[in-house]
Amino acid sequence: MIRVLATVLGVLGLVVAAAGMAARYLPLSNQPLLIVAAAAPYLLLAAPVAAVLLLLGRRWLLVILAAALTAAAVVVYLPRYQAPGTPEGQDVDVRVLTTNLAMGEADPRAFAALASERADIVAVQEMTPQAAAGLSSAGMDVAFPYRVIAPAQLASGIGVWSRYPIVNSGRIDGYSLPMIGTRVRIPGVAVDTTVLSVHLAAPWPQDISHWRGDIARLPDTLSEIGRTSGAGAVIVAGDYNATADMAPFRALLTGGYANAVAGGGLLRTYPQNGVVPALLGIDHILTKNADAVSVATVDVAGTDHLGLVATVSVPVDMTSS
Repeated sequence: MIRVLATVLGVLGLVVAAAGMAARYLPLSNQPLLIVAAAAPYLLLAAPVAAVLLLLGRRWLLVILAAALTAAAVVVYLPRYQAPGTPEGQDVDVRVLTTNLAMGEADPRAFAALASERADIVAVQEMTPQAAAGLSSAGMDVAFPYRVIAPAQLASGIGVWSRYPIVNSGRIDGYSLPMIGTRVRIPGVAVDTTVLSVHLAAPWPQDISHWRGDIARLPDTLSEIGRTSGAGAVIVAGDYNATADMAPFRALLTGGYANAVAGGGLLRTYPQNGVVPALLGIDHILTKNADAVSVATVDVAGTDHLGLVATVSVPVDMTSS
């Protein structure tokens, strides 16, 4: 009886883990499949449990399958926990903070204090006019004398603050929500750094087609940004409404772009309510011609997202990167 029960539970665990792994590589055409992909790190925990249960049930072939799936999960996730190597050459460390302000509900004084302490460049999403005014009153413009902001009601506001001069900027259209691109002049760096604040449509609860259209369009935008930036570093920070377990997100990591992880693990940022830990990592910082040397989540009072702060090592001589 114990062998039968162990076999049944082991097979169920194997199916659950296999579903999580498979969903990581599918195009995510509907919301149920997207939810499975988002839950993949948790579903794959069933693989080693299934291996033990199937071992008790003496189902040797299934044990091998469960063990192989466990090994595959280790290969997928272990690199996210490995510390990065030391960048070569001369570099300038730039601290980048990104967060979703939850339709302007983030506490402006707390956020301004956090940004002043932890960041050199700040990218925000869902910045309402009221939130922009509150941040300015809280001293954001003093700590960050350069800014390009486009406040708007609900989820459409976006912006970038910088301690360094912003020498060029523009709005990036064609998406469900606006994006902002800037050129930042970092002292000592030969070529200006491009910084984007991005916000893709949410795939839930509204129709997933908006998100699918946005994330399918983004690789071309990043490719063009990379081309126009030349040898300069590119930093793309924001709310992608996608986890690293989703194939459409990983399709962004081409042409020299990398997801800033730097040993931080899964970096879960959402949903944050102060009681239950965040479950999903949907906020990201991508880099090109630069390397993240540390990444961490930070509490942001009043919002349902954790902030993401990264130290990005920008080479001084970009021609050698």
